Amino acid sequence: MSNFSVMYPLEFNNVSNGYEVISQENLQELTRFNLKNILLTIPGERIMDPNFGVGVKMYLFEQNNGDLSPLMFSIKSQIKRYAPYIEILDLNAKTFDNNLTISIRYEVKAANISDILELDITS
Repeated sequence: MSNFSVMYPLEFNNVSNGYEVISQENLQELTRFNLKNILLTIPGERIMDPNFGVGVKMYLFEQNNGDLSPLMFSIKSQIKRYAPYIEILDLNAKTFDNNLTISIRYEVKAANISDILELDITS
């Protein structure tokens, strides 16, 4: 059984004499983690890759004219670049007051994963 990454937050595991790992059985969790990481990371925040991340919290303070197309474009392009194994089936974003809700229905065909990530961002 191959391991893909360590689980976050890091938790010591006595069974494996190390940290809990993400393997084939919990690959869906790794995919969700990667999506959240792409959405929540502010461009310039990641060392050695200043283009990584959408920085969705920045969109909370944009003037609310109802046009979320720049956000949608950024999400699609970041996922295409940094997680090309994820196919976006449906992407929705809406704002209300100082809240931003993003819903991504996606699949990973190679791993037979189909899921929906819903992310609520508040100021």
